[in-house]
Amino acid sequence: MKKDHSRTILCLFGLLFLLGTACSKDANDPPVTFAYASDVFEVEFRSTVTLQAPTMEWPGDKGTFSLKEDLEGLSINQNTGAIEIERHLPLGTHEIVVNAISGEKSWETSLELNNVLKDSFWSGGHNNDPMSDEIDYDRQFWLFEDGTLEVEIIGVAGSKGVGVWSLDGNTFSMHYCTYCEDANPQDIPNTDEHSYYEGTLTNEPIIASISGQWYVIRFDPDSSQLRGNFHLQWD
Repeated sequence: MKKDHSRTILCLFGLLFLLGTACSKDANDPPVTFAYASDVFEVEFRSTVTLQAPTMEWPGDKGTFSLKEDLEGLSINQNTGAIEIERHLPLGTHEIVVNAISGEKSWETSLELNNVLKDSFWSGGHNNDPMSDEIDYDRQFWLFEDGTLEVEIIGVAGSKGVGVWSLDGNTFSMHYCTYCEDANPQDIPNTDEHSYYEGTLTNEPIIASISGQWYVIRFDPDSSQLRGNFHLQWD
């Protein structure tokens, strides 16, 4: 019995030694450089961009790249690690994790991708019936990076106006007036009787659009009146 017990102890020590050797070998592997040119990238809404291949020093056989989580409008070249950004990438900040795999070994790196709406041009308009989806496409809007805008009714002399816009996630809002070209855009939200749009931005491969409801804002008397629906389309 003592002899069998001794053999069992020796076997356990042998197994522990082998495991320790394997862990030590992994721990002593030289560090691998795996990174993109930057930790943070900014792209403009509806742009098509390629983030160049990362630096990857494979310690052995060359492997492949993949995204840890799929994201609409984003793909990766499995052989090079270059990231392709398509027009329908959702707005906002995205944390991207990329895996590199070779045999049984894997590495990962991460980067922040900011998709932002800067200067843009939209065409569209509104109706005067909240129950109808028929829209008069008679207006043009220029949205600027600083949050201001210009508007014009197509073919109507002297109809140029100004205003402000904002985007919170996919929720869009806009205050503007027409026939007020010389006004300060920042003053429009406090101007008696102006138009207010509030809706949702939708970004698809073919087209981007903003749809919702519009109101007339008055301060004398103080009221907000729902007038109908609006639709804007990216141009």
